[in-house]
Amino acid sequence: MQTNLVVPSPDQIFQRVLTAHLPRPSFDKLQATTALVAGLGGGSNIAELLARKGIGGLIIADLDIYEEHNVRQRGCSLSTLGEEKTVAMRARLLDINPHLSIHTVSQGITLENVDELVRQSDYVIDMLDFSALSEKIALYRAARRQKKTVLTAPSVINGAVLYVFGPEGPTYEDFFGFDPSLNKQDMSLRFLKKLIPDYPPEAPESMYRQAARGQRNIPLDAVGVDQASVLLVAALENLVLGRDDRVIFAPRGIQVDLSNPQFFIKVIQFSDIEEG
Repeated sequence: MQTNLVVPSPDQIFQRVLTAHLPRPSFDKLQATTALVAGLGGGSNIAELLARKGIGGLIIADLDIYEEHNVRQRGCSLSTLGEEKTVAMRARLLDINPHLSIHTVSQGITLENVDELVRQSDYVIDMLDFSALSEKIALYRAARRQKKTVLTAPSVINGAVLYVFGPEGPTYEDFFGFDPSLNKQDMSLRFLKKLIPDYPPEAPESMYRQAARGQRNIPLDAVGVDQASVLLVAALENLVLGRDDRVIFAPRGIQVDLSNPQFFIKVIQFSDIEEG
């Protein structure tokens, strides 16, 4: 390990980006952008890719610690087991880019802090578990009030799905048919109808429905978590650089599975908002 390491400048860290394809004004826009990453499950992979992409500010929020089963997540290693996810990811991200402005929220997203955290960010990334459904709904409502775009990318084994909710498009609640009178289990089953349009053969819909009922763990794989981060960060870069014409907004979405040559990638089109 180097003990007398000279910290490189941002230009040195991102030199190949600047000289290859990204002009200075575009890089400056990335550097001036702050993203709120709500949830450091798959969100840890997204946060790392944002740091490597050149996003200048991150707010990372999660209340959990790293455990053995989190191996698919970027911040999880033997050295971080038992450590708060926000603490471990802060150290990891600053080791990648020491110039990154990073704010950690170890209590996670709460009904009390969500408005202020959204206010401090330019874009919102929802990677909250459905066990935190009330906080998830509050996150989308706060973003819509403040005219912020929310991106979410659940992984599906070796693939992923991306939805981008603009402030003028359908609300998250309308899109998924949210009904506050339903219990969490029934609401999770309703969300599944649109959350995952196509299921891989190794993880059929019945498996996810069992997970929604609490009968088994949610199927997850490191490959899908990485694909989700690539989908989401590419879309966020397009938004920051004003390339909205390249972004698929809800009620449309994108699903990819690079492990299946008969599938690869497709644009999901929902013609209207269905009731569950």
